[in-house]
Amino acid sequence: MSWPKRLSKLHYIDFYILIPYLILCIIGILMVYSSSSYQLLDSDLGTASKAIKQTMYFLFSLVCMSVAYRINLSVLRNSKMMYCLLTFTFLSIVALPFIGTSVGGAKRWINLGVLLFQPSELVPLVLVLYLALNLAKNDTLVPFTLKNHKRSLLVSMFFMFFVALQPNIAGASMIFILVSVMFLFSGLSPLFTSIALVGFVVLKRLGTVLLLSIPTDWMPQKFGYLVTRFEVMQNPFIDPTGKGFQTSNAYYAMHNGGFFGLGLGNSIQKKGFLPAADTDFIFAICIEELGLIVALGILFAVFFIVARLFLLAIKSKHLYYSYLYIGCGMLLFLQVAVNVGSLLGYIPMTGLTFPFISYGGSSLLILSITLGIALNARGTEQRETFKKQGGLV
Repeated sequence: MSWPKRLSKLHYIDFYILIPYLILCIIGILMVYSSSSYQLLDSDLGTASKAIKQTMYFLFSLVCMSVAYRINLSVLRNSKMMYCLLTFTFLSIVALPFIGTSVGGAKRWINLGVLLFQPSELVPLVLVLYLALNLAKNDTLVPFTLKNHKRSLLVSMFFMFFVALQPNIAGASMIFILVSVMFLFSGLSPLFTSIALVGFVVLKRLGTVLLLSIPTDWMPQKFGYLVTRFEVMQNPFIDPTGKGFQTSNAYYAMHNGGFFGLGLGNSIQKKGFLPAADTDFIFAICIEELGLIVALGILFAVFFIVARLFLLAIKSKHLYYSYLYIGCGMLLFLQVAVNVGSLLGYIPMTGLTFPFISYGGSSLLILSITLGIALNARGTEQRETFKKQGGLV
């Protein structure tokens, strides 16, 4: 059997991940144009201005994804580089009160001129890289004990605490679940993890009851939004023109769409009824215009990427790559679950965007880099296998 003398790393791209990603991004640009055009027209701005910006964000994210794919993964496995990433992420979060930009009443963004960067969106990716490095030292499984993973636990709790202080309780909860899954994958007892998750659900329910039944004057003002969001989660129609305005109009949008939708550009709720129609609630506009069937197809594309990453994690012969796959897959899964869950009223509104569809450069950039790293791990693993079989790279 003859082997080619040299194959570019591009030869090993996993199209099962790349193609759904490209499809979702293109749909995202179309939906950003549709969901934002009416408000832009009403403000005497170009109806395509946000869609053009989203296209630029996509192209820039594609370049960053390419860089993440081509970088040598040994750079990310370097302890000094990892501590630099952790330090940069921490300083970005700490600097928010001083240099942050307030959007929607929350000061979680740093204005970089070309885009608004949200440091809390970088935290899960950095923690995935950090935990993968620590949980797979020398590609051998490190049994889960407090002694072995004390530092990893402390770093994770540290970032979780500072994200919650922003305040960003949804982001902190997402980090908690992500870290729990990473540790479970490292050999943590399923019984212990089940007890922790049940405890988390019970605390959430207990917190809901307490927030809605006792006076909250003692609560710091910046955390006051929690009470409102839990009230809305219980029944958004109790105050459809006030506290429940966003969620109730999202329900109307999904009801209007039915199975086949009103047609692209024909949304009613985007015409001043549904705030943040191009960001947090863009999936509701997708259902209204494209219908439930197409919306389920969008969800299928996202979950197909997640399932592919989980499959690669199971099949991988390298422990470090397995942790990268499972971490990147969980990060994407949690963001979709939280966005759709808050849209349907199963959890309080969170402000998390729908991956690859919502308007904004920060989320798209981070998630593109996340998939770039996963593709890198796959490509590197394929090249190593090819080399062992007698090929030259």
